[in-house]
Amino acid sequence: MGDARMSFMWSAGVLRSGIIGGLVLAFAGCTTSPPPPPAPAASPSPYAELASVKAFGRVQATLEEMKQVVLQDAETEREASEGMRAILRTLAMSIDTAGDQNPKAPHFARMDTKIRKVGGDNPDAEYDNVHLDNRWDYVIRGNLGTVRHLSFTISGAIQPDGRRARLAYFNERTLGADERGDFEIHLTKADDGGPNWVDTSNGVTSILVRQYIGDREAEALATYDIEVVGRVPYEDLPPSTDREIAKALMEASYSLGFMFTMHRTIGPELWDTPNTFSRFNSDSFGEDISSADNLYMFGTYQIEEDEALVIETDPLDVRYWNLAIESRWHETVDYLTRRTHLSLDHAVVDADGKLRFVVAHGQTPHPNWIETGGHREGWMTFRWVGERDSEVSMPTVLRVKREDVPKVLAGRRTGGS
Repeated sequence: MGDARMSFMWSAGVLRSGIIGGLVLAFAGCTTSPPPPPAPAASPSPYAELASVKAFGRVQATLEEMKQVVLQDAETEREASEGMRAILRTLAMSIDTAGDQNPKAPHFARMDTKIRKVGGDNPDAEYDNVHLDNRWDYVIRGNLGTVRHLSFTISGAIQPDGRRARLAYFNERTLGADERGDFEIHLTKADDGGPNWVDTSNGVTSILVRQYIGDREAEALATYDIEVVGRVPYEDLPPSTDREIAKALMEASYSLGFMFTMHRTIGPELWDTPNTFSRFNSDSFGEDISSADNLYMFGTYQIEEDEALVIETDPLDVRYWNLAIESRWHETVDYLTRRTHLSLDHAVVDADGKLRFVVAHGQTPHPNWIETGGHREGWMTFRWVGERDSEVSMPTVLRVKREDVPKVLAGRRTGGS
């Protein structure tokens, strides 16, 4: 009995040591190559022709295509390395927002995490997405919270180019919330008499929700949920079909390819004129990714380690604005721990009434300093919420030596050039 007990204890100890050793190697980043995958079965699988299997192959192919995009477009070793990670982050977002969606039991999926902010998303914002199908009717119930801006972009049928047509749009001004901030949106094929009715008889595919935040410490996020009209809690749901899973995988693949190549498809000519801004709105980006009252000053930047950009404009008389810096891949790296963006609640207007920012590879002696995260090139985005015909002056950009920033700022404040 004693020998058996000792043998068991020895075996358990070896097993435990093996497990711990494996975990240590895994988390330490072991450089040993993993064992090769098992050889494929001699006979083909009877499931190889499933639509979901073929759609999964499309996801794999898109991943390889995005790798080649990075290898072709990266200008530095760091951009190439971060590009590999950005592909996975964009895939993770695409899985959350498309691949894991279930229109017969929908949920709002958060597009970003505390370390993931890709696709040119505003670092001072939260985004949620849900995929729908007009075989069902839906109702959204929520509360405005105290954020600066809340909007719902509701998309209809998919167009031949793969983009979605806008079916309806609501923001904090048009939702008709009650005195407590509560609101509803009814998405049904027939008018059910509820507030904010959206006719989905010709199709509904998705909703993109934006919350723009002036001060994360002071503002309460809006809350909202969606449910199928008439569904009883815990009612049996039919399992997802092969066709439904294939559709979700194809949408995830499309989302990955579209979001990760925005540096090529939206304003690529701006790479030819760095350190300048151009005007854009939802007509430029498409209504499925840009809300009706979103306006932009969009451009690329280029600075060396010993340089800085002094950006100057008039204070913006709009409901919300912020300035954000992104990498080549439209990613705001470490957005919660780096000062790569500023909103209207934190920026300081200079004594002469001008709004100035200093962009460099690190902190500079100005209250509105923003860092690039060490990237020599990338994107800079002024975004604001206002009327489409709002008149906003075009920011000017000066490229200067970093050591000259105090002198340049003093000259600008006294009317120098």
